Amino acid sequence: MTKNRPRPPFTYLWAILILLSCAVGALPYIPWLASGWTPRLQAFQPWALIAVTFVVIFALMRRRWIAAVIVAVLLIAGVVPNLAMSSKQQTSAADPAAMITVFSFNALKAGADSKELATNINTANPDVLVLVETSESLHDRLRAQGALVSLKYRSSQVTAGGERDTVVFSRYPLEERDAALGPQATDWYGMPVVDIASPLGDFTVVGVHVYPPLGSATRWGTGLDALKQFLDQQTGKPVILAGDYNSTRTHPQFRKLTSVIDEEPSLFPLSTWPADRNVPALVGIDHVLSRGFDSLGQETLRIQGSDHLAIKATFSQRP
Repeated sequence: MTKNRPRPPFTYLWAILILLSCAVGALPYIPWLASGWTPRLQAFQPWALIAVTFVVIFALMRRRWIAAVIVAVLLIAGVVPNLAMSSKQQTSAADPAAMITVFSFNALKAGADSKELATNINTANPDVLVLVETSESLHDRLRAQGALVSLKYRSSQVTAGGERDTVVFSRYPLEERDAALGPQATDWYGMPVVDIASPLGDFTVVGVHVYPPLGSATRWGTGLDALKQFLDQQTGKPVILAGDYNSTRTHPQFRKLTSVIDEEPSLFPLSTWPADRNVPALVGIDHVLSRGFDSLGQETLRIQGSDHLAIKATFSQRP
């Protein structure tokens, strides 16, 4: 009769921890929508990486070297998609006269505090203002508070129940392209596309609002694909895409889009949503992307009445 050997402690625990770490590390690479569940989990994947980091530390403390190495590799694999390895950012000071400033904000069905929004717009003094989920009544309130004085040019009006909820304002004359990214292309609201004639040179701006994956992941993917196809058709002229993408860097569909446009200048994503809680915003679903510019930096701004943070982005146009 042989004596049963005791099982090594934590065998099943380590297997479970490694499998969970594998799921977190692999999540940003999964393209399947799974009725919207995959995009939802991917959006919060950066926060799950904190738990994976603790698993690595725990493994090192328990001297589980093989487990520590495996989980560390999975941690690195999960971190990489969240990082922007941009070589386009200009770090030296630029001539203010050669700069383009973009202010992008989701006004949450035009419910944002117009006085606070006007103050932020006046302080930022942008050359381009992109308002998502906006309304003409909000614009009237902003105009009454002097926020649109220097932004004399704009894309088409939005109407209740209409096919567009986004407007692009500009300091410089613009020409709007009809139906370049209309409802048929996006399978939702149309996105305004304008060509702006600035003293530094002409450039194109798209006011972005992509359908959220919480409602229809297929429609969400269609919106991102429409932006990718639009960019593929643009040659030569610099482009800025600003607004609410309802997408993070952990979404492979979003990274497919950014493969044909410059990375954001921040190494780590700027978290912009939800911004109406007593805790900091958790995920970065709002973006200002560009091609043909050197980025001078981006920052977020909090405005009451919206669950999104605004983004102020500054660029210098390449000669």
